[in-house]
Amino acid sequence: MRLTIRQAQNELLKSQQEVSTGFYADIGAELGSKTSTVVDLNRESLRLNSMISNNSIATQRLSASQEALKQIATAAEEMNNALITISGSSNIDTINTTVMTVANSLSTMTSMANQTANGEYLFAGINTDVKPLTEYTDTSPAKAAFDAAFTSYFGFAPTDTANTATIAASGAVPSMEDFITSVLEPMYTGADWTTNWSSATDQAMTSRITQSETVQTSASVNEDGFRYFALSAIVTKELMTIGAPANAVTVAINKAIDYTGRAISGVNATRSELGLSQNRVEKADASLKVQVDIIETSLSAKIEVDAYEASTRVNSLLSMVEASYTLTAKIQALTLVNYL
Repeated sequence: MRLTIRQAQNELLKSQQEVSTGFYADIGAELGSKTSTVVDLNRESLRLNSMISNNSIATQRLSASQEALKQIATAAEEMNNALITISGSSNIDTINTTVMTVANSLSTMTSMANQTANGEYLFAGINTDVKPLTEYTDTSPAKAAFDAAFTSYFGFAPTDTANTATIAASGAVPSMEDFITSVLEPMYTGADWTTNWSSATDQAMTSRITQSETVQTSASVNEDGFRYFALSAIVTKELMTIGAPANAVTVAINKAIDYTGRAISGVNATRSELGLSQNRVEKADASLKVQVDIIETSLSAKIEVDAYEASTRVNSLLSMVEASYTLTAKIQALTLVNYL
């Protein structure tokens, strides 16, 4: 009787587990040689779900990058509008107001370029643990490089107002136009950018979104949009308030407008690239989820139990155990005294 009760109790626990989970309590015992198929399906399901989880991180990085780039594009537009407003103007107050607007736009760009997501810098390329862009201040390397380049080219410092008032607009060497084009611009489009401004790599982050597909999931401050944004801001900030003649200031304004246009185009190009990556990640996720659904359906078909049959078996075993308990109680109540 004890053996019968113990066997019934063990079978009852197994059946109750199957009713609760909907799956076989011992898959190996039920499927035998087909168990390896279940193991393979489980492994494939885990791999695909891991990719979907990684894609969510990539999606978060792309979304954060897009938001930062949107604010940078807005700042560039504001800077462009301010520069267009003073085009052809020599009013010092208007120019000073524009310089302040441009300085604020540069601060916005620097702040957005140094944004992070999940502890990683978004625009540092693959140097995700390094702050990508140095702020432009009176003690920054970029400021020192500008002052040195200006002094070397013109033969006097930017603060020497007696000499800055004699700077030619264009058509001569030295001149404002030649300085901007042949000295200042190469400092931002060439290797000096990574010396004075950027700690990022040219190579951007990539993520594997399917077994055979990778996409770019970040950008770098070494791209043209960031370079020309900074160049336009420095032309405005440093060359329009040094006391240069009106025609030389006009040259600087026109160059700044040109560089701002290139900055806007560059930032929008980067936004488009990341937008394409977002679209590819979304499509990859949709495909992976379909694959997971197919695998889960196939897996369920192999390891699911018949709910009605399992419930019936539980009820039968409960009845058997209760009957065993009743019978045991009656046997224990039997005594020789009662018999006699």
